[in-house]
Amino acid sequence: MSRLPRLMAGASNAVTRPAVVHRYLAGVEGVRHVPRTGPFVLVPNHSSFADHLVLDALLTVLRDTPSFYLTKAESFTHPLRSRWTEGMGGIPVDRDRPGRELLASVDRVFGSGSALVVYPEGTRGPGWPLLPFKDGAFRFADRAGVPVIPVGMWGTADILPKGAVVPRPARARVVFGAPLAADPALPRPRRIAAVTEQARDAVTELTEAARRPTRDRDREAAQQLADRAEDVLETMLSRTDRLPAAQRRKQARILLGLARLSDPGNLDSLVTRARLAGLRALEAPAPVRPALLGSVRRPAEQALAEDPNHVMARYVLGRWHLMTPRLLGGRHEEGVHHLREAARLGAADTRFPMAYAEALMAGGHDDEAACVLRGVLDSPAPDIRTADRRRRAAAHYATLAVLDGPNSPTGG
Repeated sequence: MSRLPRLMAGASNAVTRPAVVHRYLAGVEGVRHVPRTGPFVLVPNHSSFADHLVLDALLTVLRDTPSFYLTKAESFTHPLRSRWTEGMGGIPVDRDRPGRELLASVDRVFGSGSALVVYPEGTRGPGWPLLPFKDGAFRFADRAGVPVIPVGMWGTADILPKGAVVPRPARARVVFGAPLAADPALPRPRRIAAVTEQARDAVTELTEAARRPTRDRDREAAQQLADRAEDVLETMLSRTDRLPAAQRRKQARILLGLARLSDPGNLDSLVTRARLAGLRALEAPAPVRPALLGSVRRPAEQALAEDPNHVMARYVLGRWHLMTPRLLGGRHEEGVHHLREAARLGAADTRFPMAYAEALMAGGHDDEAACVLRGVLDSPAPDIRTADRRRRAAAHYATLAVLDGPNSPTGG
């Protein structure tokens, strides 16, 4: 891709993606069905040009690789529009005579681990009912052996009706569905026909769900979004992440904003927001750090008021007390108390007992700290961060042994 399409798409995305997320979405369901990595074919209903802008904004948050979509060859006839469409990930398709160039382009998309968006209705429909499905998307998926994920949208036609140029003040809802499973025992023509029919049924059901949201589904949607935001933060902290931390934090903030849209009272979303604020405070210059710490304490305390056994809220609040000066409300003993509870509730996750052990050491409770460190040392280390904690625990344990001499926890 040349420089001009990238520049045009970048300028466009800088406007459309924030607008979609903050102004044009009413809710997003089923994000657990969208793989974070690996290729797949996404098959949505199609009633508006806004469909692509909505899906592009969401896939950018949910995945790390760019997404591509099939569009009519006529989109590539005008020089400027052609470059913009290319920059946005458009792949031209002659709907009457798709050729080898199209297959090569699709192969490149899958080979890069990206998602391919194909509107199986083939053109923009009325929104409801759906038009008959064409089988091209399912042939691509079957040929490459990649999953097919259905999605239903409602409200995009109100944002940008056919013929409109300026978006209207309306909101859309998006519902992702579970990957479709074709019977591998069927001959290929029957297999593709079966999954095409299965997809139309699924997209119909998902579009109907997008039309008629329920409170219970909104709560579940918020939980899935909060879980995804937590996964993004853990990836950022994994020390193996190849993306900039600023990009991860942005992904997490958007996911948490969408979760709040669905269920403002979701506790995991509230606590993950506090974690984000804590990370921002840790990275801030010392003079401005105190001003940021308040946005850590309040949501953590709110979550604990509703659920005293919320392990991450205990952890966040414990860390807050330890890093905040006494003049601003920090209390070491309170921090130790919260971290003790976090270690009890989340003993299987070494970050909680490790934080508790270090708090005990800072308070001079070496014998108790040594017992907790022993548990960290005895835990498995399946990833880099856990292995780092074990090494840190071993160093602390050795220090305590040296300090205590013959009566040390190691038996001296």
